[in-house]
Amino acid sequence: MKRLVASVIFLSILALTFGRQARTQTEPSGKALFEAYVSAWNRRDFASLDKLLASDAVHEDMARPSRDVGPAQIKQSIRMTIDDHPDLNWHVTSIVDGGSLVAAEWVWTGTFIGDSTVRPVAPRRISGRGASVVVIENGRIKRVSDYYDFDSVFH
Repeated sequence: MKRLVASVIFLSILALTFGRQARTQTEPSGKALFEAYVSAWNRRDFASLDKLLASDAVHEDMARPSRDVGPAQIKQSIRMTIDDHPDLNWHVTSIVDGGSLVAAEWVWTGTFIGDSTVRPVAPRRISGRGASVVVIENGRIKRVSDYYDFDSVFH
């Protein structure tokens, strides 16, 4: 009986080890997924977003505030943001990769040409620092929550 229990434990550990290795070899890391997401924004590559986002992905912008659900709504929100900042560049400054949970700090730069909900704005250079918390599920982005101070971007 002890041999059977020991064998089951050994085989369980072996299965978990190989299962984890197989998963990490076939699925990109959380860091790689978020970097690809940022790169797709910067390249205006909406087709890539379909490969990165889960079908029920959520993007939350806590500063505006807005909440978009599904790739179609998320891409529409990105298009509107890029319309207001045609030269937008999103630069990640640091990332902590926890596998299914990623935290990143970033800087946005660009020329704002849209309207502000705070006050009228003439075309002007902007720069803003913020952070994102990203949830990864089954090799895709399930949720992105962005945190930043909206008013400091337009100071």
